[in-house]
Amino acid sequence: MNIRWNIILSVLALISLAWFYSLQPDDNELNQLIKSNDSPEYTGEKMSTAVFSPTGKKQYLATADKVEHYNNDGRTEFHQPLVYLFDIEDEKLGKQSWKLSAHKAKLTKNNMLYLEGNVIAETLLENAKLQKVVTESAVVNLTTQDITSDTIVTIKGQHFSSTGLKLHGNLQQQIATLKEQVKTHYEISNK
Repeated sequence: MNIRWNIILSVLALISLAWFYSLQPDDNELNQLIKSNDSPEYTGEKMSTAVFSPTGKKQYLATADKVEHYNNDGRTEFHQPLVYLFDIEDEKLGKQSWKLSAHKAKLTKNNMLYLEGNVIAETLLENAKLQKVVTESAVVNLTTQDITSDTIVTIKGQHFSSTGLKLHGNLQQQIATLKEQVKTHYEISNK
């Protein structure tokens, strides 16, 4: 009789151990829960962010289909970004002055925006000398609105169009300089 009880208790103990083991999560599941250093701190879809200057004036507004923020280096990556720059030194305070768009963008801690893929900067002000800048990649300082690019750039303005390399300019001051392989076409209006 003791042997039967020992066998029954041993089988029950083995069943209990098997059941307990089946309840334990796999190591793969645990590893998926632990955030790695190169993964974003947070992600969001269809996000919009407004940034203000130290004086309280709106500096820029950024929207994107997807946003990923990385705490380890302070960068934020945008997919399909749309950034509106505001003219904060002019009398038209708060008025949107430029719209920036691209396929991807990366914003660093020091307010440098790296735009990649079909980059378009369009003015939103009427009668601006500089109307549009089109390129494949550009860097914009969101504090000073300086813009640079080493790829082929097309600049369109009132009555002119220029194409060239190595763009240096300032969107707020409506200045753009192409340094290499420049071709410019002027429209002459007969009045």
